[in-house]
Amino acid sequence: MHPTFIRSLAGGAFAAFALASAPATQAASPVENYALAISWEPAYCISHGSYPECSSETPTRQDNKTFSLHGLWPQNESYCGVSAANKKLDQNGDWSQLPPVVLNAATEAALQVAQPGTQSDLDRHEWIEHGTCSGLTQQNYYAPMLAMLNSVNASNLGSTVSANVGGHLTLAQLQAAAKLDYGTYASTDIEYLCVSSGGKSYLEEVRLHMHLPTTNPLPTSVLSSYMAKPVQPASSSELCKSGVALYIKAVTN
Repeated sequence: MHPTFIRSLAGGAFAAFALASAPATQAASPVENYALAISWEPAYCISHGSYPECSSETPTRQDNKTFSLHGLWPQNESYCGVSAANKKLDQNGDWSQLPPVVLNAATEAALQVAQPGTQSDLDRHEWIEHGTCSGLTQQNYYAPMLAMLNSVNASNLGSTVSANVGGHLTLAQLQAAAKLDYGTYASTDIEYLCVSSGGKSYLEEVRLHMHLPTTNPLPTSVLSSYMAKPVQPASSSELCKSGVALYIKAVTN
C-alpha cells in the first residue's frame, strides 16, 4: 500500500474519531416559509379606534380574552396572480371593493369571531396580498390558520397572556412561556411587537416564524419543530423591549 494512502486513511480515521467525540450541537432553525401573525386586539385598537372592529369592542367579546387572527404570510412573494386593478385597490386600502372570501359556513362563522378585522374586510386583504401565494384554496388556507390560532391560544404562551389581561408581563416572561411550547429557538423565532400609549408599552402582536410542511391543507397546530429564523423580521422600533412592563390591554367600556 502506498505510504501517502496509509496517511490518508489514518487522517480520515482521526477526523472521524474527532467528529464522533465532539459534543453534539443543536441544528440551526430551518428557513422560514410562513409567518403566523396574531394580534392582541385591544392594543391594536389604541391607534385604530375608528375602525368598526374597534368601535364595537366589548369586555365580553372573545378578542378581549385571547389572541385574534391577523394572517398567515407565505414568505416567497405577494400578490400572486392578482390583477393590477385589485392590487391597487388593496394597496389603497379599498378592501371592501376586493372580491369576497368564500368559505364554508362553519369556517366563515369561526373567522368572524377569530378575526374581528373582517368587519373592515381584513380577510379580503389578507387573501389578496398573502393567500394568493399559498397555492391553496381559500378554504384550505383559512381553516388551518384558524386551527393554528386556537393552538397558540391554548398554549402556555396564550394562557400566560390571557391570565394577565389588564395587568402586565415582561418580555422574559413571554419568552419563557413560549419556550415551554416551542423550544429553544422560540426566543429568536417568535417576535413580540408593542405599541406605546400614555407612557406605557402594550403587547400588540406576536409573529411566529415557521417552516411548515408543504401539505394541502396546511398543519392545524404550531409545533416546536416548525420554528424558523425570520426571513423578514420586524423593525427594532416595533419590537417590545426587555426590562420594561408590557401591558396586556383590556377593554373597559
